[in-house]
Amino acid sequence: MFSSIILISVLALVMGLWIYEKLLEKSLQLNLTKSEEYNQSFIQYIKSLSSQKALSEHIRSLLELVMKLISAKGLVLRLENIPERALLEPCYQLGDISLEKLKENLKGKTTKKDEKDTLFSNIEKNGISIGYFYAELKEEGNEEWLKKVIAMMISQIFFFLENHSLQHDLKEDTIRFFGEIQKGWVPNIENSLKGFKVSARSIPSSRFNGDFYDSIRIDDHHCALVLSDVATKGLSSLLISGMCRTAIRSLVDHIRSPWEILCRLNEVLYPEICGKTIISLIYLFIDEKLNTVTMARAGHEMPIFCRKGKIEKIDLPGICLGIDEGKIFNKMVKEHELKLQSGDFLLLFTDGLVEAVNKEGAFFGRERAEKIVQEMSEKDPDIVLSAIVEQLKLFCKETAPFDDVTLLALSKN
Repeated sequence: MFSSIILISVLALVMGLWIYEKLLEKSLQLNLTKSEEYNQSFIQYIKSLSSQKALSEHIRSLLELVMKLISAKGLVLRLENIPERALLEPCYQLGDISLEKLKENLKGKTTKKDEKDTLFSNIEKNGISIGYFYAELKEEGNEEWLKKVIAMMISQIFFFLENHSLQHDLKEDTIRFFGEIQKGWVPNIENSLKGFKVSARSIPSSRFNGDFYDSIRIDDHHCALVLSDVATKGLSSLLISGMCRTAIRSLVDHIRSPWEILCRLNEVLYPEICGKTIISLIYLFIDEKLNTVTMARAGHEMPIFCRKGKIEKIDLPGICLGIDEGKIFNKMVKEHELKLQSGDFLLLFTDGLVEAVNKEGAFFGRERAEKIVQEMSEKDPDIVLSAIVEQLKLFCKETAPFDDVTLLALSKN
């Protein structure tokens, strides 16, 4: 009897874990699908912009985009007390909304429960109220994301109002706003680790950076660092970077192994990006108690490791994300662990550094980067990165960069 109970319990546990894994997988796919939808929505919206269109048409197109980005059932935008009112519709409404809920929001009588499924924002210009924005959401959204989208929407509306009579390239300004969203992803990486010093620099070659880095606090004694390079450029790099960042952050709470993180990441990214682009990425799992760094690499530039003034080679095989569904990828990717000692220095970088070209056609190269690290490894990572950036600028001089350059340095106190 007792053994039967144990058997049933074990079977229940296994079934529970299986269901949990499937739900997690479904959640990741949903996030990635949404990111792909955002990508298409941004591109369609930008294509729709034209200086020949009426102001009201531009605002309606903008609201259609916002409705998709915040997953709204319906929304209302009301604009008033502005000189351009003759060019506008007094009120814009998309989808279905509850007039009762709208009235409650206008009176400021909403409850905490209402605030989760509704979004209300006064719109002001030069300290004067010119209207409001109201939306009812299909599901509770991420507060930070909602704020960014609404701020982008209001800024875009102001741009339309100020430039409605000008033959201005509306697409340029809109793309700039989306670039601002990407800047919000850049983490404050300094002081993010206990017992280590860490610093990062990024030099984009265009308005959208195909590189991204992240620092993720897992628990009190563990942290993850990520550096990635998306092969595609332009607006699509912004969305693919966001997709990749979202997927990693969904995985780190449940998976500790860098190898498994990359395998799962490739598994969920492959259907989304196969044939469109490839992504190189290096992932570090840091144990602050044991002073260990466990890393895995997906086709990324090999890191530079310096100990006691000598460069030591790291053996870290791996192919890029998105080119194989997993049969080859999972076999190629390996883990490598470093037990860091005081003074050890680790530099991660994207290929834009070593492939930077001067006017004579020479590459900056890995050896040049290794020499700087070797000579300065005892200094603060921020100082070392400043030296690398300065040397890169001197090397390239007037030559415009053709690729993004991102550096991430880690040293043991």
